[in-house]
Amino acid sequence: MEPKEIFELIIKADEKLKYAHEDNRGLRKQQARALLVQAREAAVEIGNDALVQQADTRLTDLGGTDQPG
Repeated sequence: MEPKEIFELIIKADEKLKYAHEDNRGLRKQQARALLVQAREAAVEIGNDALVQQADTRLTDLGGTDQPG
């Protein structure tokens, strides 16, 4: 996956949260977390530390990093 594609996943996660409504907030949070985990894994795979940090920051903001031990 290219860095641009990874960044787009991060943006999609942000948008899931930004446009969430009270009735779907939990679902949107789960979807955002899944996108961020996917983005983080792809960033690690290509060795892009900046994108790993972006994903980590947003995962932390969601209340869990889902990072391996």
